[in-house]
Amino acid sequence: MNAGAEGGAGGHPASAVLHTAWLAEDRGERMRLVGGLRPPGSVALRSRYRHLLDPEAAPGPCDPGLTFAAWSACVSLEERGDIAVLRNDSETATGVFTELLGRETSPALRVVTVNARVGLGDVAFAAGDNETAAREYETALEIAGADGYRFGRLRALVGLGHLTLIAHSARTARTRFEEAADLANALGDPLFAANSALGISECAERLGDLEASVGHALAAYTTYLEVRSPIGEGNAALRAAVVLHRLKRRPEAGEWYERAHEAYKAAGNPMGLTNALSGLGDVHLDAYEIDDAERCYEESLRTAESAGLLLSRANALQDLARVARARADWEDAVVRFRVSLAAYRELDEIIGVSNAYHRLAEAYEELGSGGDALSARMDALVAVEEYRATHRDDRSQREYRDRFRGVYTRALDAATRHGSPGAFAVAADCLAGRRLAGLFEESARAAADSAELSLLQELLVRADQRLVGHRRGAAGRAARGETPSARRQRIVGLLGAVGVRHGLVEQAETSLEDLLATVYLPPREEGEALLDALPDGCHTVQTLLDPTDRHILRWLWREPDGTCHLGTTELAGRAVEMLGLLGGSGDERADLRLGDLAPLRDLLPAPVNEVLAGQTGARLVLIPVGELWLVPWSAVPLSDGRVLGECAAYVLCPSLTVQRQLAVRGRRPVPAGPRQVYLWRSPFVRHHELEAFRRSAHWDVTVLSTAAQAKQRLRSGAHAMVVAGHGRPTPGLGHYLELDQDVWLLLVDLVGADSPGLLAFIACWAGAIPGHGPTDPLSLATLALAAGSSEIMATVGELADSVPASHYVERVLDTRGGQALPDTVLAATRWLLSQEGARSERIHHWAPVVPLGTFYPAPSMA
Repeated sequence: MNAGAEGGAGGHPASAVLHTAWLAEDRGERMRLVGGLRPPGSVALRSRYRHLLDPEAAPGPCDPGLTFAAWSACVSLEERGDIAVLRNDSETATGVFTELLGRETSPALRVVTVNARVGLGDVAFAAGDNETAAREYETALEIAGADGYRFGRLRALVGLGHLTLIAHSARTARTRFEEAADLANALGDPLFAANSALGISECAERLGDLEASVGHALAAYTTYLEVRSPIGEGNAALRAAVVLHRLKRRPEAGEWYERAHEAYKAAGNPMGLTNALSGLGDVHLDAYEIDDAERCYEESLRTAESAGLLLSRANALQDLARVARARADWEDAVVRFRVSLAAYRELDEIIGVSNAYHRLAEAYEELGSGGDALSARMDALVAVEEYRATHRDDRSQREYRDRFRGVYTRALDAATRHGSPGAFAVAADCLAGRRLAGLFEESARAAADSAELSLLQELLVRADQRLVGHRRGAAGRAARGETPSARRQRIVGLLGAVGVRHGLVEQAETSLEDLLATVYLPPREEGEALLDALPDGCHTVQTLLDPTDRHILRWLWREPDGTCHLGTTELAGRAVEMLGLLGGSGDERADLRLGDLAPLRDLLPAPVNEVLAGQTGARLVLIPVGELWLVPWSAVPLSDGRVLGECAAYVLCPSLTVQRQLAVRGRRPVPAGPRQVYLWRSPFVRHHELEAFRRSAHWDVTVLSTAAQAKQRLRSGAHAMVVAGHGRPTPGLGHYLELDQDVWLLLVDLVGADSPGLLAFIACWAGAIPGHGPTDPLSLATLALAAGSSEIMATVGELADSVPASHYVERVLDTRGGQALPDTVLAATRWLLSQEGARSERIHHWAPVVPLGTFYPAPSMA
């Protein structure tokens, strides 16, 4: 926004001088004319002034033959449009900027067009039309870049940054604001430097760095004071007040809200006034000055409705619902929060939606309506998940999961308190990740599709249209017949494309994680069905760390008869520290002994621990979510002094959804007699010679002669395959398995493959990648599950290339009569730990080996 100007821009004293400089033949003459001028306050004139001083601008004349009358008409119209935007007069602003598009005077330096496009973007943004705003800012950015108009690029970047902050990702927005700040400093424009700092401040708040956010806001405020920009002062004061309030520094927050209110009155900006009034109301509400708070909120609502500010109106409605909450009028609070929720849903404003659901659930709890409270918690979770699903890059999906982690915690807590295993299953499965589950569905669809494109190509070129199909009918549809989420889907894609086309984000090869983000499957109300799909005769434990407190373990236990239990366990500090160690790939992990894992006894719920202790052979499906996937579960201690691997036949599965898909797909038939298996052993493996395996009467082993053959067999639907090599986690690729000199198996090699029914990876980290935090366990092994494998032996850590490890692996592979891998892992672990001194040895000889998949009915014989 501009700092205001005395008189129209066309008649400003500097206007004639700038026009003359605009027509100057050389840079020296241009500098002689402009060098002594003070920067004009009007952005219409300042845009020309900054371009004339830009050391990277092309030499003059900027627009040969441009008359002063045409110059004055354009800058006057631009200033009129900017003032209309400032006053939220969208009709006038739209008319002015549209007229300007037809007044462009230069084909080579389209300043008028760029400024008009930025203005139209500002109008659309203020009206909540994010799609139009994104297109206008992008067009301005493209033209400014082509014409070398860096001040125009700066203006478009600031607008695009604010839009990105709302509709996409705070990290991406920060990148855009940082580029804008660099441009503003290079061009010497303090006003836009302050605008950029303000954007960076908001990004810092979103990303959790509150002190930095205050610092950026106060620095911006100082600059705005210096350049006499009331609207800027209001924006910076408001930003500082909001963050100070979050920091519990209420007196300071109240002072800055008052400053913002006065500045917005001076600027005549209704949107700013609504925000300042809301903040002042919050300060009163915190002090339990309820009547004063209500007056502020009511004034904010009147201002918003008078100016047609839909988001400000929704905020004011929410604020008034909070007044009812403060008065403990819970029935009125329910009604008011539902009204604000509808307003936020119409705008597809996820922060407001999640907050409204949260307050609504609290009100229901106060009314003793636990079912309604749980429903509201789950609706909030589904809303966040659908919002995440719209973003087709892994970084943004993680950012939304982290930003709204409280939504997940509250849903899990409500499910536990109200005894709803189905709700818990849905919430936990959302945190377990939906990309693998989506890939299962895509793999099945691709297998039945006769199209020539491979699955991987389809992931690159085809949008996931299932998202719209999963929406709830016509509920919440906009007047033009389109859901807000469908509109958001286009906006997010557009904002991402702007970044790629205009270099606003770091250029990098598309990662597999981003490809799989496109098959993200949004959740539905399917918890009971997920639990019903679990195999008969098995215990099932789904366990995860609380998203907001890593000391709290949340769990679901389903007994073999279908009875479900929910609970929480408080983990000791030593357990949390050990989980942190297991989540990395440091040398300390490889040096662990059984005694070091004693703090992990509580990872299995106490009642499950008691049931498993003292018996051998119980079947257990383990669904460890997030970082718990990296635990060497065979070595987790039980209460009777034994460990899980020698006590239960267990299997790891990435999520309940994946388990159900595996169950539907079923196990491939096991042929009678020796089972055909292909073997590839990297020449760089020293000790895993697998001699006993090769001689086994239960296997018909074909040793492959080249690494290329091994890669081909891994994709060709073989019955069984064993691959031994050195696996290494690596930035960018995630993980690779060294098959031979300069021949690697990458994660992407298994996307769209038809992998062997039984697959054994004798390699480090084949089943998990360290350092990736609470998300889908994307790995060679889990991708092979999606690609067709029914049973997998893999590793969740470093497996020693040693004689003891080789003996252990061969015991696991001793699958007599089609025996399932969980049973052979149990037998091998019991054998190993019965050896003298085995319990005091490093566990990396055996514990990282885990069976993946599920339990199937007794195998049929083909």
